[in-house]
Amino acid sequence: MNKSKYTYPITQLVKKILLFEGVFIAVCLVLGVVIKALDFKKAWAKDFVPSSMQEDAKELAQNYVNQSIDVSLLHPAYLLVLLLIPVFFGIEWGFMSWKNKKINALGSVQTQAILLPEIQIKPLFWKYFWLRNALFFFAFALAQPIFGEGKVTTKGRNAEILIALDISNSMNVRDINPTESRLSIAKRSLIQLINSLRGEKIGICVFAGNAYVQLPLTGDYDAAKMYVNEIETDMVSQQGTNIGEALLNSARMYSIAKNAKLLLLVTDGENHEGGIDESLKILKDSKIKLAILGLGTKQGGYVPNDPYKPEFGYKILENGKKVVSKLNPKMLAEIAQKANGFAVTSASSFPDLENIVDQIRNLKTGESEVIDIEVKQNWCQIPLFLGIVCLLVYLGVFKKIKI
Repeated sequence: MNKSKYTYPITQLVKKILLFEGVFIAVCLVLGVVIKALDFKKAWAKDFVPSSMQEDAKELAQNYVNQSIDVSLLHPAYLLVLLLIPVFFGIEWGFMSWKNKKINALGSVQTQAILLPEIQIKPLFWKYFWLRNALFFFAFALAQPIFGEGKVTTKGRNAEILIALDISNSMNVRDINPTESRLSIAKRSLIQLINSLRGEKIGICVFAGNAYVQLPLTGDYDAAKMYVNEIETDMVSQQGTNIGEALLNSARMYSIAKNAKLLLLVTDGENHEGGIDESLKILKDSKIKLAILGLGTKQGGYVPNDPYKPEFGYKILENGKKVVSKLNPKMLAEIAQKANGFAVTSASSFPDLENIVDQIRNLKTGESEVIDIEVKQNWCQIPLFLGIVCLLVYLGVFKKIKI
């Protein structure tokens, strides 16, 4: 009798798996190269296509090959799930090695033949194959492959929302979270707010000692989030906190359309310049609703010299004391009251924006505009379905196999 019939053929199994993975990777690479190279618009392709078919082939290549197969991933980080495949096999390898030691301890091959069934390599490989493919497809489903575009008809809300974001040095203070500045928390909150919008136009104004237009009113939320992510305190050379200028400059960014308008002021509540009352009057006259999000703690924190390296020390006053920045909720509440608006203050790394989102939802937008939007097609359901099929096959086929 052959002793290998009753122990796990680990070496053969590894070779078989490596061969399979090598062929799989090679096929993927070849397909990628073919898709990139296949273009009937190129001169070399004309020799292989009859002249009567060249125009049709060119249109086919342009409309299908060069566009529809342009695949991208919405959340590529989820491909890290693929690392579970070698982890799974490593665990199986260790388990099979352990069982081989136990089997060899039984004694002679004749004894093993009486006590154990024969172990075949094919079921072991198929066990790996189906579970591996299930993990593979689930990883791509989580990454959400997108390609191609389709039209979606929707109703656009004609409300206009402007964000006035404080980028003075005090927004670099890390009093809420020792690992995050007030500005980092503000930016994350604004991304969350933008994700909650449903067709409203949005614009961004940044301010410190002066105020500047960062993004004019737009319906492009991806562009808005990109601009938010790029905001830093060094974008404005003249430091300070001129809330009055921020309100005034933001008021000028609205269109002349008679629709609902909301201004969201995001700041730590320190005002060094004055002139707020005049700006609030303009907001009232223009029927612009004011909402305020105040970020920081009452205890405050030191203003760092370098926003990314607190170890470089903190800003110093003339008397030698460190500059301390504290949230001023009283002042923010007074500003909101004068404007017939509302103020929300937060000392959390994840501020509660429910009140602000509700105010946006309740804006009177008048007639809704019917618009056609080009959106990318998400095909996550295909790898998800394939992953479920592979998992069901794995569970159904190998549930009753004792190996």
